[in-house]
Amino acid sequence: STEGALIEQRFLESGCGISALAVKKGDVQVRSYPSSFGGNYANSGYEFILGMDLVGNAPKIAEEAVKLLNAKKCPEKVTTIILESSQLALQIHESIGHPVELDRVLGTEASYAGTSFVTTEKLDKFRYGSDLVNVYADATVEGGLGTFGFDDEGVPGQRIPIIKGGIFSGYLSSRETAPIIGRKSSSAMRADGWDRIPLIRMTNINLEPGEWKLENLIADTDDGLFLATNKSWSIDDKRLNFQFGTEAAYRIKKGKLGELYKNAVYTGITPEFWASCDAICSEEYWKLWGVPNCGKGQPGQTAHVGHGTAPARFRNVRVGI
Repeated sequence: STEGALIEQRFLESGCGISALAVKKGDVQVRSYPSSFGGNYANSGYEFILGMDLVGNAPKIAEEAVKLLNAKKCPEKVTTIILESSQLALQIHESIGHPVELDRVLGTEASYAGTSFVTTEKLDKFRYGSDLVNVYADATVEGGLGTFGFDDEGVPGQRIPIIKGGIFSGYLSSRETAPIIGRKSSSAMRADGWDRIPLIRMTNINLEPGEWKLENLIADTDDGLFLATNKSWSIDDKRLNFQFGTEAAYRIKKGKLGELYKNAVYTGITPEFWASCDAICSEEYWKLWGVPNCGKGQPGQTAHVGHGTAPARFRNVRVGI
């Protein structure tokens, strides 16, 4: 760069997944492992793929897809939900990661997926979630798909707070945008090729783990749903109102997992949803998910980003359209 940076970085990325498709009389159901839309990805070698044991998990995934054909449709109601970690990763991606990209907030990036409700006067003041919600952007976490040494402005990768104790605390920013809010760049400027202009992109946007064991969290839930594996998503151009669908839903009754449901959909308003989070599983259940297809810009660019999550519980969520 004109500043004097001359940096070469090499990345080794691996990832894969499997899906089983079941069809019966016009009904189409799918189950995926370890996640949908291609599986999971990391800055790692072939050992990452071997560690997934795709062959060993294939029969279970196929069986679950067939079971969904005969399952009841998920009931429509306001209830407690527990999101498994891959679904929670996409929830973070769409309702936290994109809204805190400072170019969206300032209106210089709006043509692809809109702007943001997280305007600059909210910094260090706005309640984004409950006291349990702590989210960091971390470009240094080992194996993360959004991990790097330097961004494309030559700023070293770093870990910055996005939400601390439920309060909005930081943006993803660049050298150009950070001074507008009185901060330094958060090392978020990346391009997907030499012939593209760097844009503010997510790194690894991670939800800090809590203290719950998953079995205890389920046992502590008298009535609700356990929602697993993303099937669909939709969010407005301010990143405020959202709808997500999952491949599978399991009824929770008196602290135990029960009946399997299909075609589950839940909706919400971003800060209200995160404010309803009252439990997060411990580090034992925390997992880093790689997203190799995050789109932004016009002409479009694709970024590789990550999200670390553990299953979490949310109260009073509307399930159904």
